[in-house]
Amino acid sequence: MSSPPETVVLGLWPYATDEQIQFYKRGYAALYPDAALLLLEYSTSYDRRIGNALDALTTLDEKPSYNAVPKVLLHLFGGCGAAQGCHLLRAYKLRTNQRLAVRAVIMDSVPRLVVPSIRTATRSPQLLLAFLYILLTVVYIRVVSTINYWQYDARCRQNRHDLNDPYLLPHEARKCYIFAEKDLMFSWHDSPARDDEECVRDDVSVKRTGIDEKGKWTSDQERYWLGIENVWDGGGD
Repeated sequence: MSSPPETVVLGLWPYATDEQIQFYKRGYAALYPDAALLLLEYSTSYDRRIGNALDALTTLDEKPSYNAVPKVLLHLFGGCGAAQGCHLLRAYKLRTNQRLAVRAVIMDSVPRLVVPSIRTATRSPQLLLAFLYILLTVVYIRVVSTINYWQYDARCRQNRHDLNDPYLLPHEARKCYIFAEKDLMFSWHDSPARDDEECVRDDVSVKRTGIDEKGKWTSDQERYWLGIENVWDGGGD
């Protein structure tokens, strides 16, 4: 069992609701109660939020305290979350001239859009308006992504490059991928010592749409959080 992370960074998606954010905050608070939780929220004040995260990750004199043990867990949701995470990695490298001490990266799919029932919507018009606003945001993002497909595709390729760039991330940082369309969560079990060796993939079946469900604790939620814990524990020697 390895030491828990000192910092968990959540790279959020554009239309994340307060309720959804609280779900992940509670999950990490239960899993790692002593870890600091930083939120990279999508907003017009993008640079300021990155700056706030950098301030929290560095000391007052902008020189990181030396610690040979990676201590940061990155949890990135979708393309926007990945872009924010990569921006943070580049900004940290530029400010400190060192890589952020990341032990594990969770590359997650975006949680499903929660549709209120007719009964709930009639009882709470504010909830209905909030849902319509989120729905318009989703449509807008998808339309813009479609119109600017080549630029969007280039950004996705850049994100993939950055998240595998030893200049920005320690080469031993462990990766975990979560695919909603396949109900699959998997992580790389080890790193090959030689070029001719193969990594072992650890697969877990997780119904992504069941992760954010309210009420009774589900087996999918249990496997989800256990998978994250296993990725961290297996992230280093």
